Amino acid sequence: MHGAGHILEVFYLILAAQVMAFLFKRLNQPVVIGEVLAGILVGPALLGWVHEGEILEFIAELGAIFLLFMVGLETRLKDILAVGKEAFLVAVLGVAFPFVGGYFYGLQIGFATLPSLFLGTALVATSVGITARVLQELGVLSRPYARIILGAAVIDDVLGLIVLAVVNGVAKTGQVETGAILQLILLSVAFVGLAVALSPLFARLPLEKLPMGSPMGFALALGIGMAALAASIGLAPIVGAFLGGMLLSEVREKYRLEEPVFAIESFLAPLFFAMVGVRLELAALVSPATLVAGTVVTVIAILGKVLGGFLGSLTQGVRSALTVGVGMAPRGEVGLIVAALGLAAGAVNEEEYAIVLFMVVFTTLFAPFALKPFIAWTEKGLRQAKE
Repeated sequence: MHGAGHILEVFYLILAAQVMAFLFKRLNQPVVIGEVLAGILVGPALLGWVHEGEILEFIAELGAIFLLFMVGLETRLKDILAVGKEAFLVAVLGVAFPFVGGYFYGLQIGFATLPSLFLGTALVATSVGITARVLQELGVLSRPYARIILGAAVIDDVLGLIVLAVVNGVAKTGQVETGAILQLILLSVAFVGLAVALSPLFARLPLEKLPMGSPMGFALALGIGMAALAASIGLAPIVGAFLGGMLLSEVREKYRLEEPVFAIESFLAPLFFAMVGVRLELAALVSPATLVAGTVVTVIAILGKVLGGFLGSLTQGVRSALTVGVGMAPRGEVGLIVAALGLAAGAVNEEEYAIVLFMVVFTTLFAPFALKPFIAWTEKGLRQAKE
């Protein structure tokens, strides 16, 4: 019966996500928002039909992995490298501005140094899954601004991991663990560098001659393997999945990889976004102090990423640069992980955790709503420039 219970929960998630996706499509709104709200509806916050658990969390993570694997398949490495300078600047500025803003605001409202550092760290990393879904939905993954967002998200994850390692080390030992941080940097750079170096080889790889059941079987093994390898060195699994997809992007049409991967992603990705909703503890957001501080932190979080994205990609034009900034705004589960680590280390209390939760909820909901009109505005400008 234990298995039957999980199957029922998956059924509730799928049904709610599909119904809400249908409604949001009819309303001409981002489908991803409907999927997150579906999770809130069937989760502990409202109906209580679905609860967090290891099995559902694992299925949800697979959803994120396949979403970014699919996005990687549609993204050629040469296109990312073409906007590499902008992607790097967007990532660096998008980490620096929110971190500094969050840290100093924490000090301003009376937090000690360590909780303020955790607050700044929670504002650092972008949850690219939300943005990737909107870019995919609108069919603009090939645009330069989309490639900047995706490239910046990979660098952003590495930088965010380094900042988290520094702050977490200070929380646990009272000092910066230089050796561990250096190892983390070297492993991360080596992992991304290896993917870049192998790309030309994969473009010529005869998948049908490999000792695998099918080219699709090899693709699945590569995507999951790259995600597992990324997770083993401390990076987000979705970064590995994205790079794995990108390695196969040159041969996706030859071996018809897109349709079967998209079929798997269409099943699993809505479960990932619905589980984002299930995890949201809405009851923690109602205290007046949380509402005020959470609103200010949310504004800092959004402005920090928008400013970093705008300044870093201004060479693409004002419209594209603003779209990049908005695309980098959602924090999703990454901010919650940082806050949970702070809570576990005793560096953050329940009130401070609730402020981060507030920020995560509203940046997650803000980004798709704002991104859609910004993309429409940018696309209009690109069309006008051609005429």
